[in-house]
Amino acid sequence: MTKKRPKRDVVEVHEEAVFAVENGITHEELWDLIRKLGNDREILVSAAPF
Repeated sequence: MTKKRPKRDVVEVHEEAVFAVENGITHEELWDLIRKLGNDREILVSAAPF
């Protein structure tokens, strides 16, 4: 049985590298998106180019 992780609304600092890899962007691209859009996870995922 696997535990589901709760949905997180923001990207935490310690999660940045993992978030970038999972969404196919570099860490620098992630920081550009955070500066432009904030750290709302849903917005960042929708803005990440796949």
